[in-house]
Amino acid sequence: MNLDFDFKSLLETPDRSTLIGKRDFAILNLICHDRLKNGQIARINLSDFDFEQRSLKISTKSNDKINLHPKTAVALQDWLENIDHDPDSPLFFALDRSSYGHRLTGTAIYKIITKVAKSANIEHPISPERLRAKLIQDIPKSTIPILVTEIIPSRSRSISEFDLHRAQHSILDDLLADKRSVNTKRAYERDLQYFFQFAYSQAPAESLIQQFLQLNRFEAIALVLKYKSAAIAQGLKEATVNRRIASIKALVNFAGKIGHCTWTLNEVQSESVQTYRDTTGVGLDGISSMMRQIDRDSLSGIRNYAIFRLLWDNALRRNEVSMTDLGDFDSTGRSIQIIGKGRGTQKSPISLSQATTTAIQTWISARKKITPNIELNSPLFIALDRAKWGHRLTGTSIYKIVDSIAKAAGISKQMSPHRIRHSAITAALDATDGNVRKVQKLSRHKKIDTLILYDDNRKNMQGEVTDLLSELI
Repeated sequence: MNLDFDFKSLLETPDRSTLIGKRDFAILNLICHDRLKNGQIARINLSDFDFEQRSLKISTKSNDKINLHPKTAVALQDWLENIDHDPDSPLFFALDRSSYGHRLTGTAIYKIITKVAKSANIEHPISPERLRAKLIQDIPKSTIPILVTEIIPSRSRSISEFDLHRAQHSILDDLLADKRSVNTKRAYERDLQYFFQFAYSQAPAESLIQQFLQLNRFEAIALVLKYKSAAIAQGLKEATVNRRIASIKALVNFAGKIGHCTWTLNEVQSESVQTYRDTTGVGLDGISSMMRQIDRDSLSGIRNYAIFRLLWDNALRRNEVSMTDLGDFDSTGRSIQIIGKGRGTQKSPISLSQATTTAIQTWISARKKITPNIELNSPLFIALDRAKWGHRLTGTSIYKIVDSIAKAAGISKQMSPHRIRHSAITAALDATDGNVRKVQKLSRHKKIDTLILYDDNRKNMQGEVTDLLSELI
């Protein structure tokens, strides 16, 4: 069997700027770095992937877990950012028009590998099995547990194996472990990938991270400024450039705390970003029109009305609504516990209006008629379609619900849960005659300056002064 080919050229072949390329690259990583078979890959569901633990449950007799190679975890996350997050859906699915959304079969994965191999100018036939055989041939047995993660039964993992796994952690691993927010972890890991690919044409392995941290202060600043200039030249938005630079600064600051770096990147300035440019949302007539469009006689309408009341009456963010559990709702005390933005995992209570309390009670009662025994730790709002029934309603799903209601109401402005939040805060300022301190209790903004900006936009002071000037001549 001819195994003379280069892994690197194979992995560089998929066009990762396309959805197909991201999918194929993730599949290649699972085979090349984690030695999975095409049949095992085909049976993986979205819920089997745990980004925080960098682990993957695979279909075997004992339902084993593998600890993913860091490159594989990043490749999977890059792919997952482009698909809907239904836990029971297949991790990999077809993207062609005739069978879009269907689970990729082992045969389909075989064809993907052979197609990528041809594109990489590998003349002899390549299959998933040949890739795995090549891996075993090229890597000494003594290094396999480190470079390629072995399958570890989830029930019988020993303390020594756990210690070995922890010992493999790098500065990047520890930085990510220090962050509570899953979104922050994902963003940091992805953005640091971009930087190290730019600076060293490689993923951020521990040796490269140490090489970067051992630069002198001026060399490091020059490199990061060069990266920033390239990002600006690429046409990236100011906020995107700032986020990417922030991830590098976070790595450097964390390394400094644990004694691996003696300098900072404080001299690298962020781009100016105008936040909260449009805070107006829609007026009361528009909100009322949207609320009237909800069919409160149907189960989905009862749910959607309760969600809409939370978004409007309490100016909640969509993820704050999505992450609430049944046990967080207190009908007697007319309150609900939410995980606010930037609050980690800590929940805080907010008061509810009588209308919102009644709407949520009506939804829970309607839901219990279908599923009487609901646990208190189950999600408050669930999906009702046949494919996803009972799963937590995601922030994306709430966005789609609001968008659908707005279009049915004939709202021309693109609406979202955050636009409803803008509308609620603006209306609250109108109702309280601009009492920003009182409205801050509703919006839960950390800085009062944000509410002042809402108030300025509400009053349109610039337009008022423009009209005054116009009338002078």
